[in-house]
Formats: sequence, C-alpha cells, structure tokens
Amino acid sequence: MQGLTPETGYLRDLARAWAIQADGAVPAPAGLPSNRFLRLLANQPAMQALLPFLDRTFLPEREQQRIDAAMEVSRRRTTVMLLELERILPALAEVGCVPVVLKGGSLALTVYPQPEQRWFADLDLLVQRSELPRVYDTLNCLGYRDAETICGNEYYEKHHFHRVLVSNQGLYVEVHWALTMPASVYTYDLDTLFGRCLEIPLGHASFLAPHAGDQILHGVLQSIAGGFSDLRRILDLHLLDGQLDNDERRRLCARALAASLRTGLWLEYRLREQILDAPIPGVVDEMCRPAPALMRVFDHLNVAAGCLVQRARTEEGYGVMLHWLCVPSQQRSRELRRYVFPDDCGLLLAGLGRTRPDSFWQRSWLHLQRALMAIRLYGRVARAAV
Repeated sequence: MQGLTPETGYLRDLARAWAIQADGAVPAPAGLPSNRFLRLLANQPAMQALLPFLDRTFLPEREQQRIDAAMEVSRRRTTVMLLELERILPALAEVGCVPVVLKGGSLALTVYPQPEQRWFADLDLLVQRSELPRVYDTLNCLGYRDAETICGNEYYEKHHFHRVLVSNQGLYVEVHWALTMPASVYTYDLDTLFGRCLEIPLGHASFLAPHAGDQILHGVLQSIAGGFSDLRRILDLHLLDGQLDNDERRRLCARALAASLRTGLWLEYRLREQILDAPIPGVVDEMCRPAPALMRVFDHLNVAAGCLVQRARTEEGYGVMLHWLCVPSQQRSRELRRYVFPDDCGLLLAGLGRTRPDSFWQRSWLHLQRALMAIRLYGRVARAAV
C-alpha cells in the first residue's frame, strides 16, 4: 500500500497486529510524531480494538494517562449501551417483538472476543413494519422521545429507513424498518435476513443476531454511505468472514450482485487485503472483481489510505465519487442526475426546504455547485483510469 505517512503506516501495523492477535505491543517506527499519530488514532472509531497493541514507550506520560482515560470512558459507554439493551428487550418481548440488533451491539456480543473492543454509539433495532406502533409505544414508556436531528423528523419519516429516538439519559436508539433508502440504487433482501437470524439470550430476554453474511452486506452499505472511511468495518469483515465457508461466500456474492453491491463488496475485501494483509477469498475475487479500468481507479485513489485517515470527512465529494464507482455502470448516469438535480430527499439533505420554501435561485445555485463538482470528480476518475 503506497502513500502512507509514518502515522498512517503505524496505524496499519496496529490493525495487522490485531488481525493476527499478536503477542505484545508493535514497536513504533523511529521519529513517529506522537501528536499527529494520537490525533489520527483518537479519531478512529476502531481505537478500542487497536490500543492493546500500541507501543507506549514513545508517548509522554501525560498522553498515556489520556489514552487510559479515553479507553475507560469507551468501555463504560459500551457497558451502558449493552445494559440499556437488556432493559429494552424484556419490554419489547412483552408486546411480542424480538428485534434484530444490527451493527455494533450485535457484533460486540456475538463476534468480538470482548464486547468492549467494538465501539458503537447507539442501538440499532430492526423490526417488521407491522411492529412499529408497538415498538414506539414501548420505547416511549421507557422514556424515549423523538431526537432532534439536523434534517428533522420529516426527512426520516418520508425518505429514510429508520427513526431516531433518545432517552431521558441521552442514549440513542434507531428503529429500522428497512436498510436502504426508498429511492436507493442498492437493495436489501430483508426476508432472507430475518430468515437466517440466530436468537441470542441476553439478560431476561433475547434478540436476533443477523447471519455473518448479512452483517457483511450491511457493513458494505455502511461503508459506501461513509465513503469507506471507517476502519471498524474492515475489522468487522475480518471477523465475520472467518465464519464463512466458500459456499457461504458464493451465496454472499450472489446476493451482492442482486443488490447492486458487488463492487462495494469487492472493495471492502480489497481494503481488508491492503490494510490487514488478509488475501481476498478466491470466490469473492472471481465473482465480484470489477473491470481493470475501475481497479486502476481504486488503486490511484488509494482508498485504503483514505480509510485510515477518514478522507471522506475532509475531502468534499470523495464519498460521492466512491458511491458512483460502486454502483453498476448502467446506473451511474441516474445517480449523477440525482446528485446534480436532487429530489425532495436530496434537498433536505442539502439544507433546503427545512424551515421555509427555498427560492428558485437557491436551487439554481445548488444545481450549479453540484454540476461543477460532478465535472471535477469525473475528470479525476477519467485521469485515474488511464
């Protein structure tokens, strides 16, 4: 993997040590700037998993104490979230609902050796649409209310696939009825997900944990939405793939193809290969490998380094560009039009139409900005493909 700074290179080394569960700390390279590395590490949600392999000898005593304090806060946060899940589940069971727990909560309890290794900030519950009124009523009785969000409840109710609730203690729950936006180019087979779940006891109740293949596909959706800038997704994939045999991987690739997630799945495995030094399984490479020109684009963009530095957070248009590259080629023109001329959902995300109707000039200015950005991004892709 090219283009790594000393601090991103050391972060990659920590991730590789985690992947093989190395004994002891990974020696820091000579001259590693501690301040820059600590900023990089602190911004990575995967920090909890990587800290046991950190070489503390190059850090000032004060920074070591800060790391220990941050780790303790993270552990307590995870404990609080899991205890809250234990409080919610019996109440939902009383109204006949056993939810699917998605993402961090499920992964922490079923995949990671120790729950506190998997950082997550909220609880994601997937339920059947018919169960939504009962679930909302139950959570309201437990002290939850609609959270104040940037886009507002109108956006979530009309255009999204979950509703955000917050408790009196400031804990967040997202109640999902789907996993993709209604107008998304990507799809998700919820019937297969519900049918392959495993029931996991927790406290005085239980929850449904998605099958490893479903967790991987959902992680790909999350990675695309986040511009492949969260190292946690790569660590999740590494653990989840270890539960699959080649037949399961073949089913995973077939489902990814049907859901327009084939390229995204391959790229997720490619990042695992580049960051964790774990080869792409042959069946995944065979069934999902993109065209040579597209592979050159990914290599030129150095997506692996972008994951380590969370490039999508700082580089405008980067996440949008990766989304365009991941969609099937016949859908890219549609996604380009939706970007330049957003629908009501896109306008809400862009900050228009939230408090009062936006003017013709506001929309025209947005269209112009988006068109110029699209030209710049497509030019970058064209140069990378040569």
